[in-house]
Amino acid sequence: MPHPGELPWDLQYDAAQFVAIPFLDPADAEGADTWVGEALGRYGIHPDTAPEAVEQIVATARMMLGNSRPGAARLWFAPPGIYSDLLVSVAVESSADRPRTEELFAEATSSTAVDVTPLRTETHGIGYIVRWGVLVDEEAEQGGTLVAQWTVLLNDGTWTILMDVLGTTLPAFLLLEQQLPQLILGIGVPDAVAR
Repeated sequence: MPHPGELPWDLQYDAAQFVAIPFLDPADAEGADTWVGEALGRYGIHPDTAPEAVEQIVATARMMLGNSRPGAARLWFAPPGIYSDLLVSVAVESSADRPRTEELFAEATSSTAVDVTPLRTETHGIGYIVRWGVLVDEEAEQGGTLVAQWTVLLNDGTWTILMDVLGTTLPAFLLLEQQLPQLILGIGVPDAVAR
C-alpha cells in the first residue's frame, strides 16, 4: 500500500486476512525480492520442503507487485491456512459526474453480469456487487481456468467507492465474502479522514 498521505483517503483492514501490496519502482529488484520473501514467510513455507508451493507463491506475489493502479490501494487476500491469488483493488473518487446507483442498476442485465446484488450501507451509501467469471485457455488440456471478478460500487452522493477483486482460487472468494462488510467499513472517505 502507498505510504500514508499518498492517498486522500484511508483504509483499515484485518492484517491477518490481507497483505498490503507496496508500490515499488519496477527497477527495485531488491525491494521486490524482500516483499516476496515476506510473503513466503507469511505462509511458513521453505523451498527445501515444498518447492512447488514456494514456486506458486513466488509467482503469485510477483504478479501482485506487477498490477499497479494509480490512486488505488491494493491488497492480497491471503487468509491463514489457504492458498489465495485474490487481488483486491480499492479506490475512492468524487461522485461528481458519475451516474446514480439507480441508473447503473437500470443498465445491468443478465447479459452484462452473472449476478448483481444490491448493497446498502450505513456509512458509504448504496450500491451493488457484481459477480462474474471468464473461462480462459478453454483449449487447454484441463478445460481452461475460471477467472472470477467481483466489482463493488458504493455511492453516498459525495464519494464513490470502487472495489475490484480478481482471482482464480474460488474457495478463497467464499472466505472473502465474509470479510467484505468489515473491509468496506474500513474505508475512510476524505471528509471522514479530515475530521
